[in-house]
Amino acid sequence: MSDDALQACEKNVGKKCASECGRTLYIGDVHGCADELERMIDAFGFVRGKDTLYQTGDIINKGPDIMRSMKLVKDCGILTVRGNHEEHLIRMMETPESEWTDKQRKRFKALSLEEWTYIRDTVKNWPLWRETPHALLVHAGLEPGKSRLEDMDPVVLLSIRYWNDKPWFEQIKWNKRVVFGHWAKMGFVNIPGFIGLDSGCCYGKKLTAWCPEEDRFYEIPAAREYTPVKDKAKESESAPCKVLGDNSPNSVPPKTFDEIKAKIANGEIAATDNPEKAKISKASPSISAEWAGY
Repeated sequence: MSDDALQACEKNVGKKCASECGRTLYIGDVHGCADELERMIDAFGFVRGKDTLYQTGDIINKGPDIMRSMKLVKDCGILTVRGNHEEHLIRMMETPESEWTDKQRKRFKALSLEEWTYIRDTVKNWPLWRETPHALLVHAGLEPGKSRLEDMDPVVLLSIRYWNDKPWFEQIKWNKRVVFGHWAKMGFVNIPGFIGLDSGCCYGKKLTAWCPEEDRFYEIPAAREYTPVKDKAKESESAPCKVLGDNSPNSVPPKTFDEIKAKIANGEIAATDNPEKAKISKASPSISAEWAGY
């Protein structure tokens, strides 16, 4: 048998095995886009009890139907990881309401207290990462310079993009493929060892997913733009939580990412005596900005 014929045979055997044994689908950031999530599950031909669905986190916020997105996760048994939006919600609800920012108050009006409480009680049990048969699943990415997930800072796993001005995945070598989301501006990533699935569905782009058994990517176009794209200064309502930062009444929030970097360099944002936190702040100002609430 020729090499080409052998490869074709092996590929057909693989497809047959996937059909008989079940398939896997890794789905990107949903952000309340329940219609697109439902269409993705239908397009995949999900077979309950046979196929496995994973998701990169950030099920909530921005999109039009948060509760139905949560219901789909529950009804379809989707195995997700905690995203930065879920983590911000957890932290916000641990903070006295008197300390909430205007952005947080506006975000919180989208649902009832009972609904937010249900979401909080659900997502707090979601892990920061999942070791799956085909890949390591994490929301944002991995911390360069560390080889054990347990040693990585949770805020890095939840919100890293650049590290020392380079994409984090250009500075990581891992023992298996890494599937991540979070980086809508970067969009779809498919390079050796790394798959990024946040393709900006809530921004009117598309929802993307990957099936390893089929070696195939699924795409569902967004029905419309649900929220406008914001810059990294996060001066909009899309910053759901203010954890640490400049709380003085006369402070002027930065309007550009360069201004955020300058404030971090000057010690005005997220000042810390913790050397690990200081290292993160220096290597990735966007992480400090994210958790300062901008």
